[in-house]
Amino acid sequence: MSDQDDIIAAATAGTLPELFIERLRGHRTDELGKAFRATLTRLHNDGTIDVLEPARTIQTSPIDQHDFFTVMHVYSELIPELDASVPDMLAAVKALSKRAGEDLASGMANGGYRTWAEQGRRARETFETINPEDGDDATFVFLALQALAKAEPDAALDRAILFVGGNAGPARSAAAKAIGTFDLIDAVRRTRAIEALAANAESADDNSLGQILAAICEIARAHPDTHTHAAALIESNIDRTGDHAIHQLSLELMFHADELPPVIVRPLTAIMHRVPIGNRGTIRDIGAAAGKLAGKNRLDEALALITPLLSQHEELTSLEPLGSLNYHLLQSPPDQLAKTIVAWLLACDANLGRAAMALVGNHHGDNPLILDPAITAAALSDPERVLLAHRAVGWLFVHPVTAASLLIGLLDGAGDAAKDSIAELLFDPLLINFSGSVGDWIADQSKSLSHPAQPILAELTTRLEAYIDGLRSPGRIKELRPSERERLIENHRQHESMRQAYKASEKSSILASLATRQVLLYGARSISYFKGMGGKQQRSETKMHSFTHSIESPRLDTLEPFDLDYMLRVFRAMKTAP
Repeated sequence: MSDQDDIIAAATAGTLPELFIERLRGHRTDELGKAFRATLTRLHNDGTIDVLEPARTIQTSPIDQHDFFTVMHVYSELIPELDASVPDMLAAVKALSKRAGEDLASGMANGGYRTWAEQGRRARETFETINPEDGDDATFVFLALQALAKAEPDAALDRAILFVGGNAGPARSAAAKAIGTFDLIDAVRRTRAIEALAANAESADDNSLGQILAAICEIARAHPDTHTHAAALIESNIDRTGDHAIHQLSLELMFHADELPPVIVRPLTAIMHRVPIGNRGTIRDIGAAAGKLAGKNRLDEALALITPLLSQHEELTSLEPLGSLNYHLLQSPPDQLAKTIVAWLLACDANLGRAAMALVGNHHGDNPLILDPAITAAALSDPERVLLAHRAVGWLFVHPVTAASLLIGLLDGAGDAAKDSIAELLFDPLLINFSGSVGDWIADQSKSLSHPAQPILAELTTRLEAYIDGLRSPGRIKELRPSERERLIENHRQHESMRQAYKASEKSSILASLATRQVLLYGARSISYFKGMGGKQQRSETKMHSFTHSIESPRLDTLEPFDLDYMLRVFRAMKTAP
C-alpha cells in the first residue's frame, strides 16, 4: 500500500498517532519522513482527512507518553502547513500541551502555531477566539502578538499596549512579555513601548510587574539609548516586587546578566535581595546569574549580588543551593578567586567565613587550590593584612596549603611588624600542624630566588627542620606508646567509622545504581560472561588493582585538641588585628 492509502486507512480507523510512530520514528529528517509528512499535509488540506482530529482527542489515545512526544514532534512540524480554522487549531495545540503535562517539552507545538498564525488574519482571529482572562489562553496572546508583529509591527504594538493597560491579568502579563520580543528599531515605536510599560507598572499585579520589568530589560539589551529609562523604571518598583516578579527577573539575570549594563544590574540586584529563602528555584537562578557575571570579568557585581544573601542565610553558605556559582568562581583566575575569599573573610561575618571555607572545599583535583592575593592585598593596610591572616587560618585551617598561599601573598608590601605576625602564623599553627603538605610546598616556593618572600620562606623552612629535629631528639618513649589492647580498640574504631562512612556514601552513589556489586571470596580478579556479536558468549576478565589515598591530620589535634579548637574559634571571631 502507498503512504496515501495507509494514511486514509489509519484516519478512518482512528489510529493516525500509531501510524506516525511507525513511519516517522527514526525517519524525521530523511526523505521518507519528508515525503510522508507532505502526503499528510496534502490529504488534510484537500479535505480527504482531518489530521488535527487525533490531536484534539490525544488525551484519550492509548499510546504511551514516550510515543506521544514522537507524535507531538510530528504535529509541531505539520501545523505551519495545515489549513484550519483558528478554533480547530487552538483546540489541537491546547490538547497536545495538556497531554504533555509538566514536561519541559510541553510547549513544543507553540512554535508551529506562531508560524501558522503569521499567515492572513489568523493572528487577529486568535485574539477574537481566546479569553483574555483565562490563564491557559495567555500563551496564545503572546504567540499571536509575535505573529502579528511579523507583518504589522505597529498593529501588534497597539494591541499589546491595550492588553497591558487592560484588566485581564493573564493577557496583561503575556502582552508585556511580547513587547520585550518586538523589533523596536523604530525610535517612535520604541518610545511608545517604554512609555506604555512605565505607565502601567504601578497598577500591575506581581506577575505582570515581573513581565513588565523583564520586558524593559530586553529592550535595554537591544537599545543602549534606553538604559537610563530602564534603570529608573526598575528602581522605582523595587519595593513592589513579590515572589513572581523576583523569579521572573532572576531568569532575566540568569540568561542575560552579562549583556545588561551595570546601571541595570544594580537595581535588579536590590530586587534579588528580597527573595524568600524558601524559593529554592529562584535562589539557584540567582547563583547562576552571579556565576555568569563572575565568568565575564564582572566579579564586583557578582559579589554584590550574592554576598548579602550569604550573610543573611546560613543555609546558603554551603553554596550548593546556588547551583553553578561554585563552578564559575573556582574557574576564576587565582587573583580573582583570591579577591572573593578576601572580601568574604574581611567582612568579619560568620556566614561569609563558612562560605569561603565551602568554596575552597569544593575545589577538586590532585593539586591544592593556590590563591594569589597580591593585587587585592596592595590596597590593604597592615592591620587589615594581619586580621585577614588570622581569619584565613581560622576558616581555612582544614585546607592548609590554600591558607598558606593566601598568607604568603600578604607578605609582599607589608610592614616589618605585619610580616613578623604573618610569618609566625605560617609557622604556628600551619607548619607545626601540617609539616608534610605545607612544609613541602613552602620549601618548594623558597627555592625560587625571585619570590618576593623568599628570605622569609627559607627561614620558615629552617625553623621547621629544627622543630622536627627537636621532636625526634628524645627518641621513642616507651611509656607514651599505646598498648596492644589500645591499638586494637583504635583500629576497630577506625574500621567501624570507615565502614559506616562507606555505607552512607553507597546510598547516594550514582555508580551503585549503574553497576552490579560482586563479592570476591578469593583471588585477585573477577570473571564474567556476556553475549557478543552473533549471540556468541564471550569471557571478560577484570583484574583488581590497589589504590591509595592519604590525608594529613593536624598534629595538635592529637596533642592539644581543645587548645587548637579554641585558637581557631578565636581566629574566626576576630574582628580587629591583635
